[in-house]
Amino acid sequence: MQFITTILQPLEWLIAQLLILGHTLLVVLGMPDGPGLVWCLSIMGLVLVIRLCLLPLFMRQMTSMRRMQAIQPQLQRIQRKYASRKDPRSQEAMQRETMELYRKEGANPMGSCLPALVQMPVLCSLFYTLQRLPMIANGSSTAVGGLDRVVAGDIESSRFLGVCVADTFMTADGTGERIAISTIVVLMCVTLLVMQWLLTHRNTSREVMASPQFRMQRMTVFVFPLIYVFSGFTLPFGVLIYWVTNNLWNLGQALVQLHWFPAPGSIAGERKELRDRNRENRRRAAAGLPSLEGQAAEELRRAAAARRSRESRRERQRKAPGALD
Repeated sequence: MQFITTILQPLEWLIAQLLILGHTLLVVLGMPDGPGLVWCLSIMGLVLVIRLCLLPLFMRQMTSMRRMQAIQPQLQRIQRKYASRKDPRSQEAMQRETMELYRKEGANPMGSCLPALVQMPVLCSLFYTLQRLPMIANGSSTAVGGLDRVVAGDIESSRFLGVCVADTFMTADGTGERIAISTIVVLMCVTLLVMQWLLTHRNTSREVMASPQFRMQRMTVFVFPLIYVFSGFTLPFGVLIYWVTNNLWNLGQALVQLHWFPAPGSIAGERKELRDRNRENRRRAAAGLPSLEGQAAEELRRAAAARRSRESRRERQRKAPGALD
């Protein structure tokens, strides 16, 4: 544990500076200085700063997820090809074909994990920083960045929903504080559950949803919220504020992804195709052009007329004088 905290010290210093900077900006905007809601808003603002920095990774994550969704049918064909062949040579060949497919399509199975991997050290650093607040405030621990005894005391005594940001479920004073912590934990679980359900059931192609692997993947929708239940009651309330704000951001990102960047062949993808078709039909109607359906029907009529014309021409040539029998 000491090794981990030593590695995370630079990140703890950065988080402390970002918290103080957020607090300073809010005070400049007119909020009261000292302990209070402003420090809780600074923790929420920390989410915005980190998520804005992670936007390039989010775009790469969406691209990677779309590519992974698009090649799922090909991956399943490779798996079925080697399903009954368990010898090392066949398994090596399956792995080689899979990696070649990833390379050819530019897909990265770990691409969707990058934002979570980047955020994990941030969460750990925030946890250790908030955990040290009482010790910094009473002078038994050294300051972290600009978090000296005075600032640490202000943060520690700051309350949101009646709960101090350094309290956990077990260290909270009364029933009201524990109800507030439980409410935040439930909100964390619900937002994660909704987000995962949307991405699993609305952003997965129908072909993949019919596979046995999907049924196993669907179980993870319920597993991770359970992990939140057990871990949420042991974390400082400030970390819970950060985490629930981050989950709300992730839910918003999922809704944006479903609306604008859905996976091909998914329910969300079909709905986007319908929206795009309706939008194009409205544009065509405003310009006095036929709808996409009307244009497709006209093209079919022209193709049928051309086919009949060719057949009629061949028939006349066959019946013409001097034609070979």
